[in-house]
Amino acid sequence: MNVIEMLGQKTESDKGSVRKYDKGERRFKHVGSGDVPEFEIDNDNPKKIIGKCPKTISAQERDRLLEIAIAASNPDREIEVPNKLYSVHEGTIYEAQTSDHGETYHAYPFRGKLSASILRQLGELADREECRAEFDKFVKSNIVRHGR
Repeated sequence: MNVIEMLGQKTESDKGSVRKYDKGERRFKHVGSGDVPEFEIDNDNPKKIIGKCPKTISAQERDRLLEIAIAASNPDREIEVPNKLYSVHEGTIYEAQTSDHGETYHAYPFRGKLSASILRQLGELADREECRAEFDKFVKSNIVRHGR
C-alpha cells in the first residue's frame, strides 16, 4: 500500500472499534513518488501545502504506526471519536483525518501549526521510535508551535 493509515491510541469511547484507512478510489493527492515524504505547493492555491507520503511504507509498518498515533482533542462534540490523529515516522509528523465520523482516516505528512501539548507527546513518541534528532529537525523547519 502506498499511503500511511493512522489509527491512534484508543479513547474510552472508541475502545473495541477499529479505524481503517480510506484513501479514496481517485485520491492520489497525498501519494508521493519517492522513498521520503514530500511537500508540494498546490497549483490552484500557492498558500496551500500538500504532504505526500513515501511509497515505500509497508502495510505492517503502516499498521504499527496506526497503533501508536496520538489523538488530538476533538473540537466537534457531536462525535466521540478523534477527528485528527498524529504519528511520527522517521522523524516526520503525519496527520490523519476522518471524513466519516471515525470509521476511516486518510493520512499525509503534516506541515503547519500544532499545540505544544501535541508536540510534547509527539516528541516522546519520537524518543521511543529513536528518531528524536530527525523529529527536532522536522519540527524546526515545518511546524509552528502554539498554545499549551
